[in-house]
Amino acid sequence: MSKMDAQRSEFLEDLTLHITKELTEAGIDPAKAKQQALVSADAFAKRWQGLHLYVPKNIKKASQDIRKKVTSEFTGNNHGQLAIRHNVHIRTIYKILKKQEKDNVSKSTN
Repeated sequence: MSKMDAQRSEFLEDLTLHITKELTEAGIDPAKAKQQALVSADAFAKRWQGLHLYVPKNIKKASQDIRKKVTSEFTGNNHGQLAIRHNVHIRTIYKILKKQEKDNVSKSTN
C-alpha cells in the first residue's frame, strides 16, 4: 500500500469515526450509527474519488474564537502572553485589540 493509499484509508476511517460519534451523541443506537457512518463514508469516497481534495481550515470561526478570547483575557499589558497562549504573532494581538477599541468607539457614538 502506498503512502497516499494509507492516507486515503486513514481519512475515510477518521471520517467514519467522527460520523459515528456525532450520530451516537445525537441519540442514535451505536450499531446503527456505525452502519450509517460506513454508508456515508463510502458514498463520500465514491462521489469524490479521483479528485485531489483540499479541506480548508475554518479560519473565520477560529479567528472569531481567538478575537473573543483575546479581548476577554486582555488585562492592559499582557500582549505577549496572549500571543503565546493563542499561538499568534503579537502584531495580531495588537490588531485584534485595535479593532475592538474602534468597534467600542463606534458603538458609543451611535
